[in-house]
Amino acid sequence: MRKLSFFIFFLLILLFCYFRLKPIFFQTVPYTYDQGRDFLKAQQIVRDLNPTLIGPTSGIPGLFHGVWWYYFLAIPYIIFSGLPIGFSIFIFINSLLQLIFFSYFLKKEFGWLTALIFALFVTGSSYFITMSFFVISSVFTFPFILLFLYSAYLFLKTENKKYFFWLFLWIGFILEAELPSGLFTGIAFILTLLFLGKIKLLFSKDGFKKACLGFIIPLVPRLLFEVIKGFPQSKTVLKFFLNLEFHSPKPFIEIFRDRLSLFNNYLVSSFPFDNSFVVYGIFILSIVGIFIAYIKSNKKIKNFFIFPPLMIVLFFLLSILYKDNFWSNYYEGIGYYFILTIAFGFYGFSKLENKLIKNLPWLIFVILLLFNLSKFSKEIKNNVVVNDGLRKQLITVDRIYEINKGKNDFCVRIYTPPVIPYTYNYLFDYYHNFKNKVRPMVNYVDNQCWYIIEDDSFKFRIDKFRKEHIPAAGKLIKTESIHKDVVLELWQDYPQK
Repeated sequence: MRKLSFFIFFLLILLFCYFRLKPIFFQTVPYTYDQGRDFLKAQQIVRDLNPTLIGPTSGIPGLFHGVWWYYFLAIPYIIFSGLPIGFSIFIFINSLLQLIFFSYFLKKEFGWLTALIFALFVTGSSYFITMSFFVISSVFTFPFILLFLYSAYLFLKTENKKYFFWLFLWIGFILEAELPSGLFTGIAFILTLLFLGKIKLLFSKDGFKKACLGFIIPLVPRLLFEVIKGFPQSKTVLKFFLNLEFHSPKPFIEIFRDRLSLFNNYLVSSFPFDNSFVVYGIFILSIVGIFIAYIKSNKKIKNFFIFPPLMIVLFFLLSILYKDNFWSNYYEGIGYYFILTIAFGFYGFSKLENKLIKNLPWLIFVILLLFNLSKFSKEIKNNVVVNDGLRKQLITVDRIYEINKGKNDFCVRIYTPPVIPYTYNYLFDYYHNFKNKVRPMVNYVDNQCWYIIEDDSFKFRIDKFRKEHIPAAGKLIKTESIHKDVVLELWQDYPQK
């Protein structure tokens, strides 16, 4: 059985790699405003030797992204010499290591079935597939969520106060990676301690001191920034709480429905298929299994079985208290809690003495494994490569250099829907810094300039860009379609005679 389980785990690792390496190999990974901005920030840290205490401004006016993500990106920038797809490769490697180490922990403490269920769901989940190569700051929460879960297990097993340092250290890093995720995780964890009757341990002198120390460490760069700059973010947060303003306030029943729909998406996207009927059936079955695991297990670890579902319930309750827009990334990585709930539910059934019920989890596992293998077979047969994501911009930049081959200077102006062309700015910097290509100018060269125009559903923004960046007397000399969403235009700043 041990050899068979190891073989299945190895098979899951192969599937994990295939589902993620295909878009990396073809460079069809997402590449948008955020990625371009973050790559440029990593470039500033490494190439320009410009360390920073804070990241760029976030979607919340007056608040900034945490800085640890950008130092994390500095690692692949160095390793892969700025190669754009190198960042996705690095995220993939980290995701693979997370799967291996956390599966090892589950196997060691709860047996092969629990580890294999966890690995199977992470491997085939559409959500986790995408997030294993998507270079966005919210994926930086993933390793810390797993470390948080591991530390929670050790704490609930031993009730040793030293683990408060580690628990709140990981919460602090989650907070710096995705502010709402960290905030809600911290509150939900404290409420969980209250529910489990462990809150006194946290608020003891030793426990509280360790928790505060762990929590402050990830926030040190942000706190230094606050002191140096006169506490701008603190003032923003204080202003928010003193004068609550909501962009899209809704009645409670509508908020409840929105959050219910959002959590349904979290649950379904954690599965390797999207059949809602089957998803709900397996999840309800898992909840029953959780109670069996709780009853059948020894006192030291039984609380950890109800920890993931309890956190999910508290996440939901906290979310409905927030009356403004609630984005899906606010609970990035919540899929881990759903998958652990399912894995522990299967573990509970495996502890029953009835052979038929005891083997039911293995039967479901085999069916899900076959589904993943079928998904793999379909992927193998699908040879269509769509020129989207990073690939689209690379093709565009390559074409620009091909057209202007041999020129010492040439002009390029860019319109992308977010207006600020971080995506192309980084690519042109990469070609200049590592491939000795000419960095395009924004001023007309020989009275001509190439325009990269990406499509935008808001056409008036393209019209505004043209009005502001194309000379009034300019004349369109040449146009070339690169992609269904990208066109190149060559303009001259005076009419040809």
